[in-house]
Amino acid sequence: MGLRSFQLTTTQFRRRKTEKRKEKSREAARHRRSQESDILTDMANLLPVPISVSSQLDKTSILRLTLAFLKTQSLLDSSIHELFSMLYEDKCSMADSCWLNALGGMLLALSSEGDIIYLTENVIEQLGIQQLDLIGRSVFDYCHPCDHSELREILSLRRDGELGRSFFLRFKSALTAKGRINNNRKTDNYKVMNCSGRIVMATASNVRLNFSLEDYFNEEHELGSDSKVEKVGKPSTTHFLVLVCDPIPHPSKVESALDSHTFVTNHTLDMKFTYVDEKMCQFFGYTMEDLKDRSAYQFHHAQDNESILKSYKTMITKGQIQTPPYRFLAKQGGYAWVQTQATMMSVPNRHIRSQAIVCIHTRLSNIEEGDQILFFGQAQSSADGPAETKYDASFETVCS
Repeated sequence: MGLRSFQLTTTQFRRRKTEKRKEKSREAARHRRSQESDILTDMANLLPVPISVSSQLDKTSILRLTLAFLKTQSLLDSSIHELFSMLYEDKCSMADSCWLNALGGMLLALSSEGDIIYLTENVIEQLGIQQLDLIGRSVFDYCHPCDHSELREILSLRRDGELGRSFFLRFKSALTAKGRINNNRKTDNYKVMNCSGRIVMATASNVRLNFSLEDYFNEEHELGSDSKVEKVGKPSTTHFLVLVCDPIPHPSKVESALDSHTFVTNHTLDMKFTYVDEKMCQFFGYTMEDLKDRSAYQFHHAQDNESILKSYKTMITKGQIQTPPYRFLAKQGGYAWVQTQATMMSVPNRHIRSQAIVCIHTRLSNIEEGDQILFFGQAQSSADGPAETKYDASFETVCS
């Protein structure tokens, strides 16, 4: 009896001791969670977003936006303090509030790893996705998988030291053809954006810019511990990519609003003309009969062939492009500077749907070097004499 009583007492003692240890552990966990909640609330209140928005953010979103804000601070350095003081004190002028409309597209800032550290709020108009849903996330999660390798190369520093960047990127879009937001699509819809900008080197900062949400959740258990072990981080972000991303209008949305110096042509996939706007004759002297079954490549200045071929190859891959300014040859000699937005479209053709290319051209200059014959077709036209329909060589007249 004595031995059994002793064993029972010992067991009860151990059980009480275990329960006290568990209770102490639970109390410590509650204290850690309370501290963490207070810290996250303070962090949310410091974010440059309305209180009505910050109060609705969950823990992951607060951390994601905070890290993006710290990286943005490193990008802008001391100028950000002046900027946010102006915003908080409402000292921005009316012109400052209109810069988004003047921009046309959206402003995008990426870290060297591809994290979206800043994005203008008009992304909702361009892609149908909220600004705060994108900031802090990886751009690779929101662009076409076939563009990933190109984007990684663009984000990296070049050996020649060139900092400028210009490319086309397909972003995921939640917008329908009518411009409405639809987040329940079964397949991903992509929108081509014309991105141009430059690499900006990071300023000196004592912020651990490489810190990620994964690091946080892996180390979360250490918040309340007495461990003072310092962890060595990976190399900090060394540079950023700041871009202006302009949408390329779809021909179906702009055809009815073409101005006086813009005209349309349609082509087969090998760029042979199938339709020519009447302004082509007014601007360059060509009629539909002159261009029928002839390739657009025949009418580009030879020195622009490389950039034009590169642009059209990109269009075949991505569906839309905007060319750099190039020289389009006039019928009677010389050339005018033109910029083209090309879109590959599916068009009905009897019982099947075929691919066609619709180009919206903007004339940028007068006819230059009109007395110069730059290809055989011009020489033949000059030998035949003036065209029956005289084309307008005055850019000022066209644009009036």
